[in-house]
Amino acid sequence: MDGEAVTVNMGAIEVVTDGRNLKTILGSCVGVIFRDKDRQVSGLAHIMLPERRRSDGVEGKYADTAIPALLSRLEASGCRIGALEALLIGGAQMFASENTTIGTIGDQNVDAVRRILDQLKIPIIYEDTGGRAGRTVVFESSSGKVTVKTLQVADANVPPD
Repeated sequence: MDGEAVTVNMGAIEVVTDGRNLKTILGSCVGVIFRDKDRQVSGLAHIMLPERRRSDGVEGKYADTAIPALLSRLEASGCRIGALEALLIGGAQMFASENTTIGTIGDQNVDAVRRILDQLKIPIIYEDTGGRAGRTVVFESSSGKVTVKTLQVADANVPPD
C-alpha cells in the first residue's frame, strides 16, 4: 500500500489530499468514504449513530452531521462535490440482545447514510455492510483500492462447569 495511513477513530472525520491511506475499525458504526478520483481528495467519517438527538458538539458522531461536515472539509480541500463517489462499510449487529423490531443500531446507521447519500445524489460504488462481525478497513486514496477484513466472531456460549 502506498502512503502513510491516517487512523480515523470513532466519531472522527479525516480528509487526505497527499496520497495517504485512511484506516479504521468498525463494528455497528459505519464508515463512509468519499473520493474525488480526479483531484485525489478523499475523506472518511466514522459514524456511530444515525442522528443527533441532543446538543452534542461531536459532529462526526452522527450521520446527519458527519456527512455534511465531511463534504464541507472535502470541498475546502479542492474536491468537486458532483464528482464524489462513496464507499459504505460497517453496520454490523454486534450485540445479540438488540431490539430487532426497530432494527439494530448498525442497520439504522446504514439506512441513515444511504438515505442521506440518496438525497445528495452521491453514488455508492462499494458497499460491505451488515453481518455480525466487525471489520478493519484500509482505503488507499491514491488508487481507490479498499481492503476490508472481517473480524472473527467468537461464540460467547461457554459451557457450564
